[in-house]
Parts: sequence; structure tokens; C-alpha cells
Amino acid sequence: MSKKLRIAEIAPLWIPIPPQTYGGIELMLYELTEELVRRGYDMTLFASGDSKTSAKFVPVTEKAIWLDHELKNPHAPVMRMVKAVFDRFYEFDIIHNHFNFFMFPLSLRLDCPRFLTTVHRPVDKQYAEAMKEYNKIKFVAISEDHKKSMEELGVPVCGMVYNGIDPGRYEFNDSPGGYLLYLSRLNREKGILTAIEVAKVAGQKLVIAGNSAGNAEWSYFLHEIQPRLNDEHISFRGQVNFQEKVELLKNAKALLFPIDRQEPFGLVMIEAMACGTPVIAFRKGSVPEIVEHGRTGFVVDTPEEMIKAIERVSTIDRKACRKIVEEKFTIKQMVDKYEEIFAKIIGN
Repeated sequence: MSKKLRIAEIAPLWIPIPPQTYGGIELMLYELTEELVRRGYDMTLFASGDSKTSAKFVPVTEKAIWLDHELKNPHAPVMRMVKAVFDRFYEFDIIHNHFNFFMFPLSLRLDCPRFLTTVHRPVDKQYAEAMKEYNKIKFVAISEDHKKSMEELGVPVCGMVYNGIDPGRYEFNDSPGGYLLYLSRLNREKGILTAIEVAKVAGQKLVIAGNSAGNAEWSYFLHEIQPRLNDEHISFRGQVNFQEKVELLKNAKALLFPIDRQEPFGLVMIEAMACGTPVIAFRKGSVPEIVEHGRTGFVVDTPEEMIKAIERVSTIDRKACRKIVEEKFTIKQMVDKYEEIFAKIIGN
């Protein structure tokens, strides 16, 4: 396959690339794009104007949607992105979409390049029905459980690629502090209230870092979460940048991941483990693929089991947590897999 393959990476417009605070899709996409540039591909990134990249850059809107507080209609920038990609079809061999179904209509044109979508969210019946309507799009899952859930709903999957990180950016620490960490969006399905209750019953300090986006999440934060942040065992940090995130991760005795959805991947789990920090997580979605029970953390089914696991966290060898990331979840492994998929769809 030619190293000058021309690839368009289509970013979500919610936050910049790379994320200014922590971010899952956006961090993964930044690392993927930068590594593909290093490998000699002709890369173009479509993203919000406050993004940064070594690739060719098409800024679709001045600010990321969640950072533009003057924006009245968030779908307007999305429509601008559709047109921006559409106008440049002739420049690309592959369009690699990370902005879920918003970009699907692009594939309807007869002259659309090969179209690949990495699915970053759980797939329910309605989402699956939409995906099946667009048969020119090839879909990538980000865990085996994610792939299985898509195939059970009749969505063909052309490959599975675990997200990867650069372990070198995550400082290993074998002597953690005395707190548990919750690092994620502050919404219902991420399990923030469960983390608060579990830490309280376990008599442990809990550091919370994260943000809320959109009216529904803000309402949930104000009415359900904020009243619980005054407890003496809680330290609320709000949004944190990358370096602050690494500091929190490496000094935590464990990351709590009480997810309440069919989690496709969960990048924060491998970020924690890269720092040597065990993960205690509910058995949902990809969790058992990422956390090795008893070796890199604990996979549990109930809040009561999570509390018991906290008592055993000192039995986990933090070096083993780091090792599993270096073995399974690096940028190199992720990009190697995408190269195989690019070659496969170009050959079809």
C-alpha cells in the first residue's frame, strides 16, 4: 500500500483536538492522526478551529461547540462540516469518520471515497438501524464486546481496534497517595453517584475530576451531584488539563469506574493503568477485556463488591498494570491495526 494514501480524519466538533482537558475520542484521534503523519500518510484533519495537528487542517468552525457559549444552534457547525468534507471528496482515498451518524449522508454520493467509521459509542437498536441503511460505510468497533453488540443487531463490522495511548506520557508511580479517583463525565451513566457512595461507605477519600456538557448533564450536576460534594471525604477538582490528570491518576490508590452502560472502551482505564493505578470497575461492556481481575484491578458486579475490592487494592502489583498497557494498548498497536484496515478497504 502506498505510504502517500490520502486520508481525511473527521473529528467530533464538541471539543478541540487534542482535548484541552481530558478526552477519550479526541485524545485517541489526535494520537492516531499524529502517528499516521509520522508514518508518511497524506493526512487531513477536519475539526474545530481551536484544534492543533501536524496534518493538513480544515477548521470547520472557530470554536469547539461545547466551548462556544454564544452558539444557539449546535447543528449549524455540523452542517458546515458535512459541506467542507463534501467539497474535498476528490482529495482523499479514505474518509475516516469519528463523528458518528452526522457524517453518514456523505456516503450516498456515487463519487464518495472509501468511507470508514470508527464507532465510539454504545450501539442500540435505533443506531444500528441507521447504520444498516448506509451500506457503503465500513464500521470499526473498539472492543470485542462492542463488536459483538453491533453484530447482534445486524451491523457488519470490518475490524476491531483497541484505543491506544503513548505510555511515555504517563508517569509510573509505585507509591500512590491515600485517595480513590473518579475521572470522567459527571453524568448518570458514568456512575458518579455510585462512586461517591462507595467511597463514603468504604471510609475512603474520593477525588472527583470531570465536567458536564449540555443542559441535561448540567441539571443532573446541579440537582444530584453538587449537594453531595460538601462531604468531608470528597475533593472536587472539576475539569483538569492533561498534566493535572496524570498527577491525579499516578497518585491515586485506585480508579473507580462504576459505569452504567455498555462501555465500548473506556480510555481512562488504560490511562490509569499506565500510571500503575489499578481499576475497580463494573462488569459492563469492554471492562473485562481491559481490566484483568485480580491482576490489574477488580471487575465487580455490585457497589458492595466494589467496596470489598477497595480493601484488596494493595494486593495489586502496580508494575503489572503498567505492563499490560505496554503489551496491549499502545498507539503503535492501534495504528498498526488501522493500517491493516486501510489496506483491506482500499483493496475491496
